[in-house]
Amino acid sequence: MYQKHKSRKNKDVNKIVIKKTKRGLAVRFHDKTYDLMFPKNTWNLLPTKLKNLFAQEFGFISTAAMPLVSDINNLTYNTAQPLFEKELKEIILHQIPGIADDYECDIPQTIERFKSIEYSFERTRAVDAEASVREGAVVLLSCGKDSLLTLGLARELDVDITPIHINDTTTPYENSFSLKTVKKIENDFDINVHIITNYIEKLNDFETWNTSPTCLGYTHMITGFCFLALPFLHDNASMVLLGNQQNMNFSFRTKQGYIGFPSYDQTTTARHQQQKKLKLLNKRYRVISLVEPLTDIAEVKILFSRYPELAKYQFSCNCLDGSNGKRWCHSCNKCARLSILMLAHGFDVKSIGLHSMLSRRFKDYYTLFGLNPEIDRYDKSTQARDQQLLAFYMAYTNGVTGQLIDLFKKMFLSEAVAREDELRDTFFKIYKTDLPGNLRTRLHGIIKEELADVQ
Repeated sequence: MYQKHKSRKNKDVNKIVIKKTKRGLAVRFHDKTYDLMFPKNTWNLLPTKLKNLFAQEFGFISTAAMPLVSDINNLTYNTAQPLFEKELKEIILHQIPGIADDYECDIPQTIERFKSIEYSFERTRAVDAEASVREGAVVLLSCGKDSLLTLGLARELDVDITPIHINDTTTPYENSFSLKTVKKIENDFDINVHIITNYIEKLNDFETWNTSPTCLGYTHMITGFCFLALPFLHDNASMVLLGNQQNMNFSFRTKQGYIGFPSYDQTTTARHQQQKKLKLLNKRYRVISLVEPLTDIAEVKILFSRYPELAKYQFSCNCLDGSNGKRWCHSCNKCARLSILMLAHGFDVKSIGLHSMLSRRFKDYYTLFGLNPEIDRYDKSTQARDQQLLAFYMAYTNGVTGQLIDLFKKMFLSEAVAREDELRDTFFKIYKTDLPGNLRTRLHGIIKEELADVQ
């Protein structure tokens, strides 16, 4: 185990020193060093000015939320003021309500705490770097359904892809399982997945600071990925493909009356902010998502129907590092959600190692049956509840049986029947996006073909 940090409030002590290394970056904080390592040669091919800008931007992005999991009130950086400072702070502020609601943190207090954090930099910012562009896309491969479907769609659309996988080092079992799965995908599809190892994320882990469990330190993750893509974008690609599906835009009201999101930095609004900053390096850079036109239930249909050879590798569980080495914990709302979405389309949950979660003991993991403490922000919106209403109805009409199907029949069948057309229109329609025209037309053709029998 790594040594726990002790927070220090003095400005001189809370200095973050960011240095370039042969493989990436080294962040020095409180007499400890945390490395970010790119594959060999990737970092070396990046021009010095872009390396400097990357250090400036990613150094801030990857540490700005650290005070939310510690009692640090100020951070001093040895870099210039980042270009993304204002936008990142806005993204974090919008992330706080949803995450704080999950962990029963006081939302206004947490927001005010973040607003009061003092950030200082050695010099003013300046844009003196420019990146080169080629046709192609950088794709984050995380082995969740969003990234697997993105990979399948990109390959079918003949996009020249550079897949990357980030080992964030904070969840040992998940990291180990992910790396093994990535290796299998590489072998099966004859692709090269570039691995980035990121020890900086330990600074955002509550365990490092011996504080209460929370994900507030990870409010920057997708924004960070956009900038982690930079060494692979330069002279190699023009697009960052994110796995942002439409459910990320579905907001909910927290217990304290704030608007929360499942993951604000995966919303369309945040994506536009991320793209705006990358365009400062080259106007042709784009941050897009091939799955943004789709909801969860539509994604599952397309992934398992059209790309079963990729779908079999899926794993995405809230409790992976507490599941005794198993692929699925069967003790979280994410496992429950995927299970019922697969059953809605007639797919065998055992094909990915899941068990049926339709006995009464799993009731509290489904948002359809109420917002229990087991439900996290990804299932708190009205749309999330209605999506499960449709999924249970489709599973019921498919002949699926179980105690929770019986409970659904008793409590919600009449509602589902009355709203079926509305529900199908909401969750199987193609949502508008700003995809480039050449991709949008062909992508919509695939979606229409796959969803024709459920719309």
